[in-house]
Amino acid sequence: MTKIKLDENLPFRLATVINGLGHDVHTGCSTEEKQVHYVEKLRPRASGTTMRRFDSTRAPSQSKKPSAQAILNGEVHNWYRLRLGYSDHLVSDLLEEFSLSPCDRVLDPFCGAGTTLVECMKKGIDSVGIDANPSSCFASSVKTNWSLLAGTLLTLLDEVESSVDRYRRRQARLRSDPTYLYLDSSGMLDRGWISPLPLAECLAIKQCISDLRTSAPYKRALLLALIAEVVDGASNVKFGPELYCGPARDEADVLAGFANRVETMAFDLRTVRKLKAAGKATVLHGDARKCATILPKSSRQFAAIICSPPYPTEHDYTRNARLELSFLEAVTDVETLRDIKRLMIRSHTKGIYKQDKDAAHVKDHPTIRKLATELDRVTATKTYGFARLYSRVVQEYFGGMKRHLASVRRRLQPKAKCAYIVGDQGSYLGVHIPTGKILASIAEGTGFRVTGIRKWRTRWASVSGREIDEHIVLLEKR
Repeated sequence: MTKIKLDENLPFRLATVINGLGHDVHTGCSTEEKQVHYVEKLRPRASGTTMRRFDSTRAPSQSKKPSAQAILNGEVHNWYRLRLGYSDHLVSDLLEEFSLSPCDRVLDPFCGAGTTLVECMKKGIDSVGIDANPSSCFASSVKTNWSLLAGTLLTLLDEVESSVDRYRRRQARLRSDPTYLYLDSSGMLDRGWISPLPLAECLAIKQCISDLRTSAPYKRALLLALIAEVVDGASNVKFGPELYCGPARDEADVLAGFANRVETMAFDLRTVRKLKAAGKATVLHGDARKCATILPKSSRQFAAIICSPPYPTEHDYTRNARLELSFLEAVTDVETLRDIKRLMIRSHTKGIYKQDKDAAHVKDHPTIRKLATELDRVTATKTYGFARLYSRVVQEYFGGMKRHLASVRRRLQPKAKCAYIVGDQGSYLGVHIPTGKILASIAEGTGFRVTGIRKWRTRWASVSGREIDEHIVLLEKR
């Protein structure tokens, strides 16, 4: 394989590998011809051309019959979503079931993309979210900042559209961008996470946003729109539910997709401003096993928890958010990635460390001990190293959840109501892990009363080849 050196005057393409021929194997076009064609498609509008704008009189279309995971009321939620997140109508139903009012406060210690926080705001309820993943904290904080002016956001979009072409031509700066450096050094470019031309466009827009003369909250909103477009529109990644690389998108109209997302943000901001009184949301970065120390001591206690913690399975949450983390420059090398993983509940083999000791908190739990013994038995003959960690993952996971429950209980008011959405698992060589039942039994011994374990949905697990139930574990502080 040969790396093609391209014309320095052409926009950023970097080391493109095309069989040493200088031709794209799919189109037959030379590399340089393809670049020129791509650049022409990205030319900025002529001066004086009217910019397209979102129709402020027509709401985005919504699903009439939402599934268990579908977003019913899309305002703000659709700015950025996690593939494994839960639905807004589930949160709305739980807020109603718990009879919460604007005088209450809700905590989501695993806030993800902020679904619980946004729904609380819509109902005038104050909330706090905690997450160990910086990309989740970033998305949640942007989605809960409704003080931004829609008109200002659209004006800034105009500036990006009119000036981004200058950034496309600054190859040296693009090559030295921390996002590119990490994607390259980590091997993500070689593995095809994102193709060179769309990446160049994404980096140009990113740097253009960074140089805008505006306040940080507006830059953060624009960056979230770009990141959402990177993941869903520009990159080659797919989710099923695990991340994998699909067919290469050699060309993508990143600017148009980014603009549409910003316009949707502006529409949504105008919509939520019509609410009589929106709740206030606070987002904190930290370890959910240490809720009592993360939450400010002066803050009042919480009336409820609504959350979905990780499940004990081979799902690396930092891998699914790796593009987001790289564009936020939150991950620049292996050590910064490990720092994030160390703050997370241990839920997969790639997040286990020698110094982990959470398993000691559940060493006498009979069901967990039985599961660990069974996992040790079925993995005894396996030669690949990660299989030998399956039993430890289960013990560390539930030990970490016990630490979380003990810590968060100290910040709940008497009879506070909690909903934990968790899924059973069978991905460890078919050994069934009844996550909801085990979590409920741990909660019983940590100062909670179990008021119910309700089936939420059933999903097909491709690894185990069978249906797996997800449950809502309902608790009340004793």
